[in-house]
Amino acid sequence: MAMINKMKAEAQQVAEVTSKNSAEEVALLRNAISVFAEAFAVANDLAKPEAATVRKALVSHNFNTLNLAFDSVMQGYYIQSIALLRNVYENWLAFWYVAKYQDEAHYWLNPSWEQRPPKAEVMLNKIEHESKEDKTKLRGFHSELARFDHTDPVTVLSRIKIVENKAMILVGVRYDKAEFATCTYALCLWLGNALDMIASTIPQEEGWHQRHAAVSERLLAYIENDNASRKAKRVD
Repeated sequence: MAMINKMKAEAQQVAEVTSKNSAEEVALLRNAISVFAEAFAVANDLAKPEAATVRKALVSHNFNTLNLAFDSVMQGYYIQSIALLRNVYENWLAFWYVAKYQDEAHYWLNPSWEQRPPKAEVMLNKIEHESKEDKTKLRGFHSELARFDHTDPVTVLSRIKIVENKAMILVGVRYDKAEFATCTYALCLWLGNALDMIASTIPQEEGWHQRHAAVSERLLAYIENDNASRKAKRVD
């Protein structure tokens, strides 16, 4: 018990260090999750009853998953927090798929071996996209997230540190500003997408949309600034 208690204490210490050394990113993520939480009080999905039930459940699940991902990344569980996002992505696809094919909601409510929800690739091909480029990007997201959800070199390499030409296996967690920033990028992207999900069910006259617009602008700004920074580094 002493060892696991020590590890848990270290995770709490990482959360404290993260709050201090990555304060801007932490504030942004907390604000986005707070706005997301407030949305449930004013959401009103006007889809057919079964479709509305499925969509509400998908949004609720994504909220819990993103909340858990935030808690995980705060404590230094970087790879684990990213692994959670594949489910967020697939729920996002399902939400918009059920919006378009409302009569297929029973695939989620009454599943069987013969009758199950479509696979992510099928849903991706059947929902609306602004352009072929957007569709290609979404397919790329799924492939990238799958790396963290399955066994992959990235999971092994993240646990290895070379000390005096010897490979040492890292155990537990530690704060890494760059890794936290990478996770923040991914969380900003999928918090933004999840907020758009629930926003589509909230009457336009609700004041919540103003808070949504403000936090979405900040999430997008973070993503664009990060993209610009990476592009500049590649040029150098």
